[in-house]
Amino acid sequence: MKNILKLSPSEAKAYFLKEESYCNFDLPKYFEFQKLLDKVATKIDGHNLSDYYKSVTDSTTGSTRASYPSDFENVNYKFFNNKDGRFAWRPFQLIHPALYVSLVNNITERDNWNFIVTRIKEFRRNKRIKCYSLPLITDGDISNKAASITNWWESIEQKSLELAMEYEYVLHTDISDCYGSIYTHSIAWSLHTKVTAKQRRNDRSLIGNVIDKHLQDMAYGQTNGIPQGSVLMDFISE
Repeated sequence: MKNILKLSPSEAKAYFLKEESYCNFDLPKYFEFQKLLDKVATKIDGHNLSDYYKSVTDSTTGSTRASYPSDFENVNYKFFNNKDGRFAWRPFQLIHPALYVSLVNNITERDNWNFIVTRIKEFRRNKRIKCYSLPLITDGDISNKAASITNWWESIEQKSLELAMEYEYVLHTDISDCYGSIYTHSIAWSLHTKVTAKQRRNDRSLIGNVIDKHLQDMAYGQTNGIPQGSVLMDFISE
């Protein structure tokens, strides 16, 4: 079992393009995504997704421009899952396969992946803050999801018992509607610093801006919230 930060760019790409990474919530077994992901990955390999955009002509001005995914609503497919049997509803999304594969391709480009991993390691230098929710990859018989649950039990639950010998109180906090409240621009801020991201907000050489644009393409151009329901988005949220 190893942390996702230990993967090479090619290993990370292969991992994200697995169907269990594309959709990590429970669906009936007859839902299979691997063939679709493989076909899309083959189709756009070596290309930018924008190479496949169509052009539209403004009926008023006669000008022509590209038609972007962000021009359309419901690009992703949404599910609503009830968390507690009462009023806690959680939205999950199946990301449009072309946008998903394109985002994976960009994130796992060698320079981009190495930059992201280095940046996350900088965040982890604070010894008082421990992050146990980054995706895990197993080589054995258990699934990655099972490994994550086991890691959570060992690192959080067991550690809590150990610390109970030293401390009298524990405080539990949570971010309300975490995925739905993430501001997409803040991803570029965290990767490149807020100052740099604002100065170069249209610079597509910054992977933070590329991630931001893909997220907007999935959400009708909106900048509030990211899709929930894939390992890739779990990684971005971290």
